Amino acid sequence: MSFRDIFIISKGTKVIFTITFSVSLLAVLFAFFYYRNLNRSEDPRIRNARTWLAEYDKTTGGINSYQAFCLLDSAYSVFRSLPDYSSSFEVGLIYNNKCSALLLQAMYDTSITESQKRYLLSRSMIYCDSSISIYRNWIREWHGLSISEITEKISPWMKEDDEAFRGHNYKKIFAGRIRNIISARQETPRRLSVSLSNKGTIYRHMMMPDSSLAYYREALKLWKDNRTAKSNLNVLLGGEPIKPNLIQSLFPPDKNRQ
Repeated sequence: MSFRDIFIISKGTKVIFTITFSVSLLAVLFAFFYYRNLNRSEDPRIRNARTWLAEYDKTTGGINSYQAFCLLDSAYSVFRSLPDYSSSFEVGLIYNNKCSALLLQAMYDTSITESQKRYLLSRSMIYCDSSISIYRNWIREWHGLSISEITEKISPWMKEDDEAFRGHNYKKIFAGRIRNIISARQETPRRLSVSLSNKGTIYRHMMMPDSSLAYYREALKLWKDNRTAKSNLNVLLGGEPIKPNLIQSLFPPDKNRQ
Protein backbone atom coordinates (compact mmCIF):
# COMPACT_ATOMS: atom_id res chain seq x y z
CA MET A 1 0.00 0.00 0.00
CA SER A 2 1.44 3.35 -1.03
CA PHE A 3 1.40 6.48 1.11
CA ARG A 4 -1.19 7.97 -1.28
CA ASP A 5 -3.52 5.01 -0.80
CA ILE A 6 -3.84 5.81 2.92
CA PHE A 7 -5.66 9.04 2.10
CA ILE A 8 -8.05 7.57 -0.46
CA ILE A 9 -11.61 7.85 0.86
CA SER A 10 -14.08 5.26 -0.30
CA LYS A 11 -17.50 6.16 -1.67
CA GLY A 12 -19.20 4.72 1.41
CA THR A 13 -17.03 6.79 3.73
CA LYS A 14 -17.84 9.93 1.73
CA VAL A 15 -21.55 9.20 2.15
CA ILE A 16 -21.11 8.78 5.93
CA PHE A 17 -19.14 12.04 6.14
CA THR A 18 -21.80 13.85 4.13
CA ILE A 19 -24.63 12.54 6.33
CA THR A 20 -22.74 13.33 9.53
CA PHE A 21 -21.94 16.85 8.36
CA SER A 22 -25.55 17.44 7.28
CA VAL A 23 -26.95 16.23 10.60
CA SER A 24 -24.46 18.40 12.53
CA LEU A 25 -25.32 21.43 10.43
CA LEU A 26 -29.04 20.91 10.93
CA ALA A 27 -28.50 20.55 14.70
CA VAL A 28 -26.55 23.81 14.83
CA LEU A 29 -29.17 25.64 12.75
CA PHE A 30 -31.99 24.25 14.88
CA ALA A 31 -30.25 25.34 18.09
CA PHE A 32 -29.56 28.79 16.64
CA PHE A 33 -33.14 29.48 15.61
CA TYR A 34 -34.62 27.79 18.70
CA TYR A 35 -32.63 29.87 21.17
CA ARG A 36 -33.02 33.02 19.11
CA ASN A 37 -36.77 32.52 19.26
CA LEU A 38 -36.58 31.94 23.03
CA ASN A 39 -34.58 35.13 23.49
CA ARG A 40 -37.08 37.10 21.44
CA SER A 41 -39.96 35.77 23.53
CA GLU A 42 -38.22 36.60 26.83
CA ASP A 43 -39.88 39.35 28.85
CA PRO A 44 -37.38 42.24 28.58
CA ARG A 45 -38.40 43.52 32.01
CA ILE A 46 -36.85 40.48 33.71
CA ARG A 47 -34.10 39.56 31.24
CA ASN A 48 -31.34 40.83 33.50
CA ALA A 49 -32.81 39.00 36.48
CA ARG A 50 -32.82 35.71 34.56
CA THR A 51 -29.20 36.33 33.55
CA TRP A 52 -28.18 36.91 37.18
CA LEU A 53 -29.92 33.71 38.28
CA ALA A 54 -28.10 31.77 35.56
CA GLU A 55 -24.78 33.30 36.65
CA TYR A 56 -25.47 32.31 40.24
CA ASP A 57 -26.11 28.72 39.19
CA LYS A 58 -22.78 28.62 37.32
CA THR A 59 -20.64 30.10 40.09
CA THR A 60 -22.01 28.36 43.17
CA GLY A 61 -22.50 24.93 44.69
CA GLY A 62 -20.10 24.83 47.62
CA ILE A 63 -20.08 26.11 51.18
CA ASN A 64 -19.16 29.62 50.02
CA SER A 65 -22.21 30.08 47.81
CA TYR A 66 -23.37 32.92 50.04
CA GLN A 67 -20.59 35.06 48.55
CA ALA A 68 -22.64 35.27 45.34
CA PHE A 69 -25.82 36.42 47.10
CA CYS A 70 -25.40 39.79 45.41
CA LEU A 71 -26.57 38.12 42.17
CA LEU A 72 -29.67 36.78 43.90
CA ASP A 73 -30.35 40.14 45.54
CA SER A 74 -30.09 41.91 42.17
CA ALA A 75 -32.54 39.45 40.59
CA TYR A 76 -34.85 39.74 43.60
CA SER A 77 -35.03 43.53 43.29
CA VAL A 78 -36.14 43.18 39.66
CA PHE A 79 -38.88 40.63 40.33
CA ARG A 80 -40.19 42.45 43.39
CA SER A 81 -40.39 45.74 41.49
CA LEU A 82 -42.93 44.30 39.03
CA PRO A 83 -46.47 43.66 40.35
CA ASP A 84 -46.98 40.62 38.11
CA TYR A 85 -43.70 39.02 39.22
CA SER A 86 -43.47 40.13 42.86
CA SER A 87 -44.87 36.83 44.15
CA SER A 88 -43.97 34.62 41.22
CA PHE A 89 -42.22 31.27 41.49
CA GLU A 90 -38.93 32.96 40.51
CA VAL A 91 -38.92 34.69 43.89
CA GLY A 92 -39.33 31.27 45.47
CA LEU A 93 -36.26 30.10 43.55
CA ILE A 94 -34.22 32.94 45.02
CA TYR A 95 -35.34 32.15 48.57
CA ASN A 96 -34.59 28.46 48.10
CA ASN A 97 -31.15 29.18 46.64
CA LYS A 98 -30.30 31.23 49.72
CA CYS A 99 -31.67 28.50 51.98
CA SER A 100 -29.58 25.84 50.24
CA ALA A 101 -26.40 27.93 50.38
CA LEU A 102 -26.65 28.59 54.12
CA LEU A 103 -27.66 25.01 54.80
CA LEU A 104 -24.60 23.68 52.96
CA GLN A 105 -22.37 25.97 54.97
CA ALA A 106 -23.96 24.89 58.24
CA MET A 107 -23.52 21.22 57.33
CA TYR A 108 -20.03 21.17 55.85
CA ASP A 109 -18.04 24.22 56.96
CA THR A 110 -15.77 22.80 59.67
CA SER A 111 -14.38 26.23 60.57
CA ILE A 112 -17.59 27.54 62.15
CA THR A 113 -18.59 27.25 65.80
CA GLU A 114 -21.68 25.48 67.08
CA SER A 115 -23.44 28.78 67.73
CA GLN A 116 -22.64 29.92 64.17
CA LYS A 117 -24.05 26.66 62.85
CA ARG A 118 -27.29 27.21 64.78
CA TYR A 119 -27.50 30.75 63.39
CA LEU A 120 -26.99 29.51 59.82
CA LEU A 121 -29.67 26.86 60.30
CA SER A 122 -32.13 29.41 61.64
CA ARG A 123 -31.47 31.80 58.74
CA SER A 124 -31.76 28.92 56.32
CA MET A 125 -35.14 28.05 57.83
CA ILE A 126 -36.42 31.59 57.29
CA TYR A 127 -35.52 31.49 53.59
CA CYS A 128 -36.91 27.96 53.32
CA ASP A 129 -40.27 28.95 54.80
CA SER A 130 -40.42 31.93 52.44
CA SER A 131 -39.82 29.72 49.40
CA ILE A 132 -42.45 27.23 50.55
CA SER A 133 -45.00 30.02 51.03
CA ILE A 134 -44.26 31.53 47.60
CA TYR A 135 -44.48 28.16 45.84
CA ARG A 136 -47.73 27.12 47.56
CA ASN A 137 -49.43 30.44 46.88
CA TRP A 138 -48.25 30.42 43.26
CA ILE A 139 -49.57 26.88 42.70
CA ARG A 140 -52.95 27.82 44.20
CA GLU A 141 -53.14 30.94 42.05
CA TRP A 142 -52.29 29.36 38.69
CA HIS A 143 -53.28 25.71 38.94
CA GLY A 144 -56.00 24.61 36.52
CA LEU A 145 -56.37 27.93 34.69
CA SER A 146 -57.07 27.77 30.97
CA ILE A 147 -55.00 29.73 28.46
CA SER A 148 -57.76 32.31 28.16
CA GLU A 149 -57.88 32.70 31.95
CA ILE A 150 -54.10 33.08 32.12
CA THR A 151 -54.31 35.67 29.35
CA GLU A 152 -56.97 37.61 31.22
CA LYS A 153 -54.94 37.44 34.43
CA ILE A 154 -51.66 38.78 33.03
CA SER A 155 -53.10 41.28 30.51
CA PRO A 156 -53.43 44.19 32.99
CA TRP A 157 -49.69 43.97 33.71
CA MET A 158 -48.44 43.36 30.17
CA LYS A 159 -49.76 46.14 27.96
CA GLU A 160 -48.45 46.56 24.44
CA ASP A 161 -47.95 50.31 24.88
CA ASP A 162 -45.60 49.77 27.84
CA GLU A 163 -42.24 51.44 27.19
CA ALA A 164 -40.50 48.23 28.26
CA PHE A 165 -41.80 46.45 25.14
CA ARG A 166 -40.86 49.15 22.63
CA GLY A 167 -38.69 47.66 19.89
CA HIS A 168 -39.65 44.12 20.86
CA ASN A 169 -42.13 41.63 19.44
CA TYR A 170 -44.90 42.07 22.01
CA LYS A 171 -47.00 39.15 20.75
CA LYS A 172 -44.07 36.73 21.07
CA ILE A 173 -43.25 38.03 24.54
CA PHE A 174 -46.86 37.68 25.68
CA ALA A 175 -47.11 34.14 24.26
CA GLY A 176 -43.76 33.29 25.88
CA ARG A 177 -45.07 34.41 29.27
CA ILE A 178 -48.06 32.12 28.91
CA ARG A 179 -45.80 29.18 27.98
CA ASN A 180 -43.59 29.96 30.95
CA ILE A 181 -46.54 29.85 33.34
CA ILE A 182 -47.84 26.57 31.88
CA SER A 183 -44.37 25.01 32.16
CA ALA A 184 -43.97 26.29 35.72
CA ARG A 185 -47.24 24.62 36.73
CA GLN A 186 -45.53 21.29 36.00
CA GLU A 187 -42.20 22.14 37.62
CA THR A 188 -43.15 24.19 40.68
CA PRO A 189 -44.48 21.20 42.66
CA ARG A 190 -40.99 19.69 42.27
CA ARG A 191 -39.45 22.95 43.40
CA LEU A 192 -41.75 22.90 46.41
CA SER A 193 -40.67 19.31 47.08
CA VAL A 194 -37.01 20.45 47.12
CA SER A 195 -37.82 23.22 49.60
CA LEU A 196 -39.69 20.77 51.82
CA SER A 197 -36.77 18.35 51.78
CA ASN A 198 -34.46 21.26 52.69
CA LYS A 199 -36.70 21.98 55.65
CA GLY A 200 -36.51 18.33 56.64
CA THR A 201 -32.71 18.52 56.52
CA ILE A 202 -32.68 21.68 58.63
CA TYR A 203 -34.83 19.94 61.27
CA ARG A 204 -32.55 16.91 61.11
CA HIS A 205 -29.52 19.05 61.97
CA MET A 206 -31.52 20.77 64.68
CA MET A 207 -31.95 17.30 66.20
CA MET A 208 -35.72 17.26 65.59
CA PRO A 209 -36.15 13.91 63.78
CA ASP A 210 -39.96 13.74 64.01
CA SER A 211 -40.38 17.07 62.22
CA SER A 212 -37.70 16.04 59.74
CA LEU A 213 -39.55 12.83 58.91
CA ALA A 214 -42.80 14.70 58.33
CA TYR A 215 -41.26 17.08 55.79
CA TYR A 216 -39.36 14.38 53.93
CA ARG A 217 -42.60 12.43 53.56
CA GLU A 218 -44.47 15.52 52.39
CA ALA A 219 -41.70 16.21 49.86
CA LEU A 220 -42.00 12.70 48.44
CA LYS A 221 -45.76 13.02 48.06
CA LEU A 222 -45.15 15.89 45.66
CA TRP A 223 -42.21 14.30 43.85
CA LYS A 224 -41.55 10.61 44.38
CA ASP A 225 -38.15 10.83 42.64
CA ASN A 226 -36.75 13.41 45.10
CA ARG A 227 -33.57 11.47 45.92
CA THR A 228 -32.51 13.81 48.74
CA ALA A 229 -35.77 13.28 50.59
CA LYS A 230 -35.80 9.56 49.84
CA SER A 231 -32.22 9.01 51.05
CA ASN A 232 -32.57 11.08 54.22
CA LEU A 233 -35.87 9.44 55.08
CA ASN A 234 -34.27 6.03 54.71
CA VAL A 235 -31.42 7.02 57.05
CA LEU A 236 -33.82 8.39 59.68
CA LEU A 237 -35.71 5.10 59.58
CA GLY A 238 -32.50 3.17 60.28
CA GLY A 239 -31.47 2.34 56.73
CA GLU A 240 -28.56 3.31 54.51
CA PRO A 241 -28.26 6.39 52.29
CA ILE A 242 -29.66 5.76 48.82
CA LYS A 243 -26.96 6.27 46.21
CA PRO A 244 -27.89 7.10 42.60
CA ASN A 245 -27.48 4.28 40.11
CA LEU A 246 -25.30 4.61 37.02
CA ILE A 247 -28.03 6.08 34.83
CA GLN A 248 -29.00 8.61 37.51
CA SER A 249 -25.34 9.61 37.91
CA LEU A 250 -24.90 10.11 34.19
CA PHE A 251 -28.21 11.92 33.73
CA PRO A 252 -29.01 13.82 36.95
CA PRO A 253 -32.22 15.86 37.17
CA ASP A 254 -32.04 19.26 35.51
CA LYS A 255 -31.14 21.77 38.21
CA ASN A 256 -33.46 24.38 36.74
CA ARG A 257 -36.37 22.01 37.10
CA GLN A 258 -35.67 21.81 40.80
